[in-house]
Amino acid sequence: MKKAITAYASGDWATLQSCFSDTAKSWHNNDTAAMKMTDRIELFKKQRESIDGAVDPGTPNIEVVTVDSKDPQYAGFKWGHAWIKFTSKQKGGVKKSSLTFVSFAIKDGKILWEQVIYDTK
Repeated sequence: MKKAITAYASGDWATLQSCFSDTAKSWHNNDTAAMKMTDRIELFKKQRESIDGAVDPGTPNIEVVTVDSKDPQYAGFKWGHAWIKFTSKQKGGVKKSSLTFVSFAIKDGKILWEQVIYDTK
């Protein structure tokens, strides 16, 4: 999780992609359908065009837990959660910050899906 957060913040898209499985799905805020992580990263690249430099993730509050499940589809899963306060400077000098909550499903060292909640203002 730390690697994915750091890669996102620095705009290291190849490293970010390497944190996710080939079939990883992504939901942000009230998305009604999952997006492939490869498509989400393309959106991140476009969004980054309005930012001057890197994004600062501060010191994220991260936890990873393993929950015993009788459901075989979740065997071996770990669940990661993080609160992150991202700050950045927009081109033109305006500073912006966003408190973000992210939940990850992790198996065999790869993120299988992410669900992210943040204020879009």
